[in-house]
Amino acid sequence: MENIQAKHLNTVLSGIEKVLVTYLGFTVQTGVPSMQQPFVNTENVSVMVGMTGDLRGEIILSMDDEVLKGIISTMCGFKVEAIDDMGWSAFAEFGNWVGAACCTAFHEQELNTNITPPVIHEGKGSLRTSSKFISLPVFIGELTIMAHISLGE
Repeated sequence: MENIQAKHLNTVLSGIEKVLVTYLGFTVQTGVPSMQQPFVNTENVSVMVGMTGDLRGEIILSMDDEVLKGIISTMCGFKVEAIDDMGWSAFAEFGNWVGAACCTAFHEQELNTNITPPVIHEGKGSLRTSSKFISLPVFIGELTIMAHISLGE
């Protein structure tokens, strides 16, 4: 798998921003990217979505519980105090939204892509991988989502 190209990274970022800004109404800024290998360090909760087709790889969105509660609260339209089964389902759907927005953006570049079902990871951790991941913070005000992206052709 070739290294992620800048245009692919920007396409994924536009998909993430589309969901956060257009669907959820947040204001976002991105931070400075860094390379992660052989470990990808995750926060308290993460949603992982695989990419298949002309591009293959993973998109991992990692955050702390408070960021997740804010996202779920916005998705559901009421304040979420604790993450229950409905909250975990909403988090998986958030991963689907981001993955689908990325597929739509890649389609506009004439790339045929699809996503795998989202996988939720609970608890801080380090994922060991042979793939190179670009990691960058996506800021929602003072809150942070870490986006870990590995895509290749």
